[in-house]
Amino acid sequence: MSPKLIDDATRDAREQEIMQTAIEVIARDGVSGLTIEKVVAKVPYSKGTVYNHFSCKEDLLTALCNTCVRKLADVFQRATSFDGNSRERMLAIGFGYMLHSMLNPTEFMLVITAKTPSVTEKATLKRQEEHQLLEAQLLGQMLNLIDSAIQQGELQLPAHMAPEQVTFSLWAMSFGTIALLQDSVERCGVRQEMMLERELINNASVLLDGLNWRPFTQEHDWQKSVQRMKDTVFAPEVAALEAQANCPG
Repeated sequence: MSPKLIDDATRDAREQEIMQTAIEVIARDGVSGLTIEKVVAKVPYSKGTVYNHFSCKEDLLTALCNTCVRKLADVFQRATSFDGNSRERMLAIGFGYMLHSMLNPTEFMLVITAKTPSVTEKATLKRQEEHQLLEAQLLGQMLNLIDSAIQQGELQLPAHMAPEQVTFSLWAMSFGTIALLQDSVERCGVRQEMMLERELINNASVLLDGLNWRPFTQEHDWQKSVQRMKDTVFAPEVAALEAQANCPG
């Protein structure tokens, strides 16, 4: 008997269901605890059907990472549309990244997991190529913003630095700040946000001042800028965090 054919919409919905189940397993058991067998036990599909979508656990992890990068691309796009100068918009990228990570802590850490050799060596070439393309598109938004800042005279790069190096520095700073603080504070959305927000802005100020990106910290009311970000481009994330906060205030 030939296998039953399904349309693209059904296939996509099935893959989303499998991936959401995998996220739930990871949230409970950690990345190392994820197995195809655990996923199969929680979805209404056979092991063979799951393997038709994902060749192995590592392929599933890469697919989860790619989904996270797609969501993050939307966050970055909204950040670059913020009504402000180029430095405000770059800060908005980091701030949006922080909010996204707080709402999706499991997916946030998957970005690093998907880059480990144990995963990249086993994931399908299709998933790996998709990941590289998505990441290039994501970082491309930052590169475009850096180019805009240079053209507007708000940023003059040192002779020894290329825009790609600046992009990497900003990405690394944002990821490191979030990763180091995310699980070390009281598990309450509001207080956690306050600590992460303060340190992310402080670290961004040090880095962007060091790059001579105008306006400098002392020349602008950055708290006012952040509040405008919360009220406009990131209003949905702020509302979601407030809704899931587990303590008053």
